[in-house]
Amino acid sequence: MHVDREVVRSVGRLASTLYADKITTSESWSAWARRNARSLEKFLGYTQLEGMPAVYTLVKPFFHPTEPLVGFNYTQTAHNTLYEFPAGWTPAIRHCRGIVFDSGGSLVALPFPKFFNYGEHEETRDLPNEPFEATVKHDGHLGIIFQYGSGLHLTTRGDFGSRTSLLGNKMLAKYVARSNWASQMPPEVTLLVEIIHPNTQVYVDYHDEKQFIIIGAYHLPTLHDYDYARLRELGRRLRLPVSQRWTGTNLDELVALMADRSVENQEGFVIRFASGLRVKLKYQTYIGKMVADKLSYTYLMNRWMTGNLQRMLDTLPEEIYNTALRMVGQIFVTMNGTGTPQEKWRRLYDILPENQSTAYYQGVCREFVKHMMHV
Repeated sequence: MHVDREVVRSVGRLASTLYADKITTSESWSAWARRNARSLEKFLGYTQLEGMPAVYTLVKPFFHPTEPLVGFNYTQTAHNTLYEFPAGWTPAIRHCRGIVFDSGGSLVALPFPKFFNYGEHEETRDLPNEPFEATVKHDGHLGIIFQYGSGLHLTTRGDFGSRTSLLGNKMLAKYVARSNWASQMPPEVTLLVEIIHPNTQVYVDYHDEKQFIIIGAYHLPTLHDYDYARLRELGRRLRLPVSQRWTGTNLDELVALMADRSVENQEGFVIRFASGLRVKLKYQTYIGKMVADKLSYTYLMNRWMTGNLQRMLDTLPEEIYNTALRMVGQIFVTMNGTGTPQEKWRRLYDILPENQSTAYYQGVCREFVKHMMHV
């Protein structure tokens, strides 16, 4: 999606409102957001329909410890529940992916708005027939580099003081000193990098590499999204590598590559279409590792409710597939027994030992039963 100036302004007004109301901590935000849910819905363009989560559970601000800066990030609740309610991913909530404002609501840092995997959202099911660029999707942590005051700063998309933010700022200081970034960084640009470091490794092994890789950039006054040629130019100025571009031209061929199970230790690609649409493509071998790592009854029930359970199962490596099928079978047998909805979700509670049956797990069980019984 294109960055929308009016949407950015609306989130900026939320930022300035928080400072005007002296909301500068996560704790004060929680109470404020509940009291001002209607205003928050207007800022974020959100309408809560039946079954949808409350707006104050979907976005969370994060505050800089020493500067009058606030960032916004969508929550795990948004990530877990809005796939069932695609309209809940409003443009404003999608922009809340590490976007940063000052206390007056002026834009300070602009990362990518949320974009989706191929096939998981309406906009990524039928891809447009238009020019595109595809670059390697790296498997580290996103670093959002921005200019404020007299220097450069880095944040992750949810916390100025996270371990990755602290690591990234140490790496940033070395780059600034080594490559004279003070004079080489274009003014009013947000630089988006993948932080590759042993401490940010997820599933792809980069063999102790420690570097930034440029994956995007925005010019704040125009909200212009740098294309690959501009990113290469920026990489030369800053002496940074840029995410490698796929040299093919056939989109169907690229999509088909994701099913190649001989590919190991790679995540996939990001496609950027001429219209501004971004789409993630991931190798099935990568998805299989990712799913196996977080395989749980809640994960399976959530996938079941969103209608993509079988597609997820098809990505699993053979040694995990049978375990997942056994877990699905337990859910199916429990769900299809006789009884009221309450009796069914209590039986689902008992699949896990009592000390593992958390409030979140029980909530998913209830939603699953309601979904399956159309309650």
